[in-house]
Amino acid sequence: MDLTQHFGEEVRRTRLSLNMSQEELASISGVNRSHMGQIERGLKSASLQTIERIAHALQCSPSQLLNFSSGGRE
Repeated sequence: MDLTQHFGEEVRRTRLSLNMSQEELASISGVNRSHMGQIERGLKSASLQTIERIAHALQCSPSQLLNFSSGGRE
């Protein structure tokens, strides 16, 4: 799994753990909903600024969303 896919999965997992819809996350973080869906599916990379805004919206640090130790790296 590459970093883009891992990041997307972590965003989705964290979002769902907060009972937040993808639309809510997109709105709070200022990311287009369609783009957020592509990020979560690992189809698009997020810029550092976008990663920071998503992490803030999810009430976590960017490093938590990029941490491979919880899921392992293939």
